[in-house]
Amino acid sequence: MQSVNRAVDILLAFNAAHPELTLRELAETVGLPLSSTHRLARTLVERGFLRQDDWGTYALGTRLLELGGLVSNSSPLISVTADMVREIAGHTGETILIAGVNWIDNSVVIMSRVDSVHPLSVASPVGKRSALASGCIGKAVLSGLDVEESDALIPRIHLVRRTPETVIDPDTLIREVALARRRGYATDSNEYIPGVSGVAVPVAVGGRPLGAVAVIVPATRGSKARLAEIGAGLADLAATTIEPLGGRPPGRTRKSL
Repeated sequence: MQSVNRAVDILLAFNAAHPELTLRELAETVGLPLSSTHRLARTLVERGFLRQDDWGTYALGTRLLELGGLVSNSSPLISVTADMVREIAGHTGETILIAGVNWIDNSVVIMSRVDSVHPLSVASPVGKRSALASGCIGKAVLSGLDVEESDALIPRIHLVRRTPETVIDPDTLIREVALARRRGYATDSNEYIPGVSGVAVPVAVGGRPLGAVAVIVPATRGSKARLAEIGAGLADLAATTIEPLGGRPPGRTRKSL
């Protein structure tokens, strides 16, 4: 079990800021001796989870891409939102993000993306993980929890100021999550990324939300009126196109955005 944990630590040492690491950097990051790090890294290279260039620098291997594709293809979140995402993309032409939530560490990860058809658009890399916080995706996911659970969880979340508009006060976030719960969707303008607006709805098929579907737009196309229009449409689609894992209850009909 110790070797498994250490191998996972090595894989998690890589991130967007450090996509490549020398053996010494890798050993320092994971806190292991050079010999132990080298032995584990060599095994990971042999299995395709790491690659090593001619200068000895390590990076993540292509085997992870293969496994990542399997995650998306087998994800209930991707499956139950497929029809909804197609309708949103066709209606808005904007960037669509499907984000899954991990309730163990209270994080969200971008699992899938549909790119905008507009020249000026917003990109967010698939696989990007961030802490559950403010922003339309975080607020949407939190709004899918029971009031008591979200109100108890929010004060324990580490709220980081990303922009001057980021919500970092727990009481303010509780109020905004309550608003999102009442109207069925969450919005943000310049809260997560400067110049970017978004609207998102939680996706649940019983129990806690699996994640959220979001429409992300440049702030120049993200007026309050447009976000409200898209948000109302998203909420309708979430109610009528997302089927429980056991199938759609009788009598439910689909709506168009």
